[in-house]
Amino acid sequence: MTTDALRERLESLGAPRRHVDAASQPVMLATLVDQPFSGRGWLFEIKYDGVRILAERAGKRVRLSGRSGQDFTARYPEIVEALAALPVERAVLDGEVVAFDEHGRSSFQRLQGRMGLSHAGDVAAGRRQVPVSAVFFDCLEIDGHDLRDVPLSERKQLLELLIPRGTGVLGYSAHVEERGEEFFHACDARHLEGIIAKKADGPYRSGRTRDWLKIKCQRRQEFVIGGYTDPQGARAYFGALHLGVYDGDKLVYVSKVGTGFDATSLKRIRDRLKPLAREQSPFDVGTPTGRGHHWVEPKLVAEVRFTEWTDDGGLRHPAFLGLRDDKRPRDCKRETAMPTAQAAKPTAPKTKSPASGRVKLPASGRVKITRPEKIFWPEDGFTKGDLVAYYEAIAPLMLPYLEDRPLVLVRYPDGIAGKSFFQKDTPDFVPDWVRTVRIRSTTPPRDIDYVVADDVETLRYLANLGTIPIHLWASRAGSLERPDWAVLDLDPKGAPFTHVVRMAQTLRAILDEVGVPSYVKTSGKTGLHVLVALGARYSYDEARGFAEIIATMAVGREPKIATVARPLRERGGKVYVDFGQNGPGRTIVAPFSVRPLPGAPVACPLTWDEVTPKLDSNRFTMKTVPRRFAEMKDPMAPVLGAEFDLEKALRRISK
Repeated sequence: MTTDALRERLESLGAPRRHVDAASQPVMLATLVDQPFSGRGWLFEIKYDGVRILAERAGKRVRLSGRSGQDFTARYPEIVEALAALPVERAVLDGEVVAFDEHGRSSFQRLQGRMGLSHAGDVAAGRRQVPVSAVFFDCLEIDGHDLRDVPLSERKQLLELLIPRGTGVLGYSAHVEERGEEFFHACDARHLEGIIAKKADGPYRSGRTRDWLKIKCQRRQEFVIGGYTDPQGARAYFGALHLGVYDGDKLVYVSKVGTGFDATSLKRIRDRLKPLAREQSPFDVGTPTGRGHHWVEPKLVAEVRFTEWTDDGGLRHPAFLGLRDDKRPRDCKRETAMPTAQAAKPTAPKTKSPASGRVKLPASGRVKITRPEKIFWPEDGFTKGDLVAYYEAIAPLMLPYLEDRPLVLVRYPDGIAGKSFFQKDTPDFVPDWVRTVRIRSTTPPRDIDYVVADDVETLRYLANLGTIPIHLWASRAGSLERPDWAVLDLDPKGAPFTHVVRMAQTLRAILDEVGVPSYVKTSGKTGLHVLVALGARYSYDEARGFAEIIATMAVGREPKIATVARPLRERGGKVYVDFGQNGPGRTIVAPFSVRPLPGAPVACPLTWDEVTPKLDSNRFTMKTVPRRFAEMKDPMAPVLGAEFDLEKALRRISK
């Protein structure tokens, strides 16, 4: 195929024109399942045994980013050179760096000869001794077309047009359709690591997802190295490595591994362990006793193959495969395969709320609701089961807002009268099928695994945890730096609600004057949120700047009842027009989210005709909202897809 065919195909898809920043783009991860399967709408690929990369080509510049954001560019110059020769100006590709053995199989042990190299001379020598390739299985951007929402089958067609055929450094990951079981058995016969099943119509979504499922031919996973034993007999350097996994914050001892090493790897690992020496065992549970043990800081990760887990939590027949510099120790947890029948089944049909009365929980479903009779709203008698049933009923309207967005939960395990806590980081006990996305926080510097709710089962699971309000980012995981909306939060803090209504209408009038559609919802408390759709076209700084201009104009028109002063003592009983909620990591309460207040009020989308002095936001509750939207469409839904020309709006403002 020619470059012209690629460009023609690109243009025909109608994908939005924007760049994808590979360095800040979390990769899509597969959920482990227990059995192979076949099915319509699924593609099946080889699971390569290498190191995951996102490759970004921007003009003459090429960068290879690891799964946790590491820069691997200097480590694999042959891949950089091959990417620089592709017939496009820009591309972001997802794939795996691999070293093939004499049988044409990707070998993680062989790749070890390249993974730890950093000095240019060592890399040059390693390039001659252990040549590597990059096998790509997805593309997120080509020449300014953001492909993350394009179906996988279309993305792979583009990728196949882009990657040159032959036996070069770059390879295309081919697939079979529907016949997953037959493909799995063929891979098993070749002693490959496993296969990946992918939904053919699925978008590219950051974090762990059930659109991609992994089925392993071999039992293997990553473990933290916590120490080693003295060498025995003719062996030098060390005898075996002590391995563990994290269970919450505790490092639990699992087993030791003493096979799979050669003289080179023994010395290389010993040299990595020596600077990490410590007096006491790092394991919180199960530390081996006796002589000959040496302990190290739990900084290194080993990949180990084994036949099975023993009843006491150990490993049977473990064999060392290699060190994993691309994996964090804290991510090493015991992998538990999800039943394939659950992971690969179609999404459960969405249910409607009955016209009145309490909603009974379904008898079937993945999430088992614990103590549904527990009272969560003492004054109203609403139970945890009522909360779960509400979120299940409202899911068809709520999920379009939640999909692919990092969420912040506020959990009330004992109801609104009990203790509560915010939760950004996903708890360790959350099952693998719940999707998460890892985002780097700068204050303080750390990685946060946010939960993402793409389906009704996840929504039910969150409610079962006691989550009442759900707060969401304005941007999706696939475009974290570009929000879908800008928000102006009208916070009364003592001002009459009629002033809140008046300010909302003032904001609407200003936005109408500059040609920008606006949307409104209750906050679920005493305020209102006014939103404008950005269509992920602009940065957070641009969104905040525009919101600040509109807020300042609105206060200028109504100085007696409104202010942009943030400190409460400076507001003077006026409505606070807050434009500061526009920024990465800043959230608002999700549309249709319940609030932990008497009556179970809901953050409810409104029509502008409803925003009058007679508006009573308390009438939108967990009980009334499903009935309301059984008879009307969501008036705020266009905020998810609409956009406006910011430059044109600013020119109108300046006139």
